[in-house]
Amino acid sequence: MQEFQKKKRMRKILYSPLTGIFLLFIFTIFLVGVWGVYTKSELSLKNLERERKELEKLTAREAILASSIDFLKTEQGIEDEIRSKFRAVKDGERVAVIIDNQNPLPVATSTQPSSFWYKIFHWPQ
Repeated sequence: MQEFQKKKRMRKILYSPLTGIFLLFIFTIFLVGVWGVYTKSELSLKNLERERKELEKLTAREAILASSIDFLKTEQGIEDEIRSKFRAVKDGERVAVIIDNQNPLPVATSTQPSSFWYKIFHWPQ
């Protein structure tokens, strides 16, 4: 009989509204934790993808720089770099500078202000 009463008391405690509220509270705490982990996971995946793209760009830049360094280690590379930076020529060579007249340089405008009040107070003399 006592065992039956213990089971009845245990069922009364387990099926009480207070126990349901407590379990709902615990479930909510776990749900909030899982949601936080999920959002951090999504953020981490976005960051990982961004860093992979950055790594690809840096790898390509490394390859370009390595080829430039290899080219500069040669006599032709050194000569080309000196010619491009300093406009240097070898003995017996000449340099021709061609100026394109189709796009003339912009003409400087007057530095005097051309406002209405300036014209009134500073009438040409």
